[in-house]
Amino acid sequence: MKYFNRITGIVLVSAALLLAVQGCGEEDFNVPTPSTQADFEFSFETTTDQQSGNIHYVVQFVNKSLQATGYHWDFGNGNTSNEKDPVEVYTQGGVYEVTLTVSPEQPLHYNSLEKTERMVLVPTIFREQFDDPGLEDSFPPQGWTLIDSDGDGHNWYWDTSQDEYYILSDSWVSSTGEVLTPDNWIVTPQIDLREVNGADLEFEVTPRASSPDFRTENYSILVSTTGTDPSDFQTIYTERLQPTMTNWVWVLRNVNLSDFAGEQVYIAFRHHESTDLWSIVLRDIHVYETAD
Repeated sequence: MKYFNRITGIVLVSAALLLAVQGCGEEDFNVPTPSTQADFEFSFETTTDQQSGNIHYVVQFVNKSLQATGYHWDFGNGNTSNEKDPVEVYTQGGVYEVTLTVSPEQPLHYNSLEKTERMVLVPTIFREQFDDPGLEDSFPPQGWTLIDSDGDGHNWYWDTSQDEYYILSDSWVSSTGEVLTPDNWIVTPQIDLREVNGADLEFEVTPRASSPDFRTENYSILVSTTGTDPSDFQTIYTERLQPTMTNWVWVLRNVNLSDFAGEQVYIAFRHHESTDLWSIVLRDIHVYETAD
């Protein structure tokens, strides 16, 4: 009898809720006013000045802002524009911060009226953004090397979410609870620095762990000029991620490679000296030419 009464009660309550919803018109719901959101993308081409022979960068900015009525661009080189989709010519290579500020349709407290993007206008020597969906079935990318130095059968792997692409290495397996103490290496193909006077390595990194105490993964950057065996490499950078870092918020890192100008190199990303945390995540590995 208790079971029957419980089911009857659920049916009656569900029917009452359905009638209440059906009795509401659109005017009974308070739909939020659409907010203004600043957003843009950019692409560039290089041209050579006929008189000076210098390389110029022609950048096309594509405005993707929502509910905006006006635009103001600061190109980071001293120039500005109020056009919607401007084209800017940069006469010098370098790293620029470009800011788009938009005017809103309505002064809502949840508007986002400004966006800043870091733009690297330099000759690219090597870049891997891991944005090929085929990597799900054939990882690592062509020419890359995986080394499982601790021999536990786990290593760097590829994943994607919400149009972002990245690689991960775990110190704890969420699906099984297995505790790992990784010594996982992923090594680039050979990168040619013989014709440059200087170079920088840039990449983005983030911890994957909901609790700050489990975000302290450790990794190193190593370089070899001879081969891809771990004994060939020398460490040039090490970082232990901090508990204050935010889960799944990317942080840009820059490592100078100018000591290796004139060489051909392999670059290794090593996840080590970590245990029972969760994951370290990397994306957009970029080596580009610098003045020195």
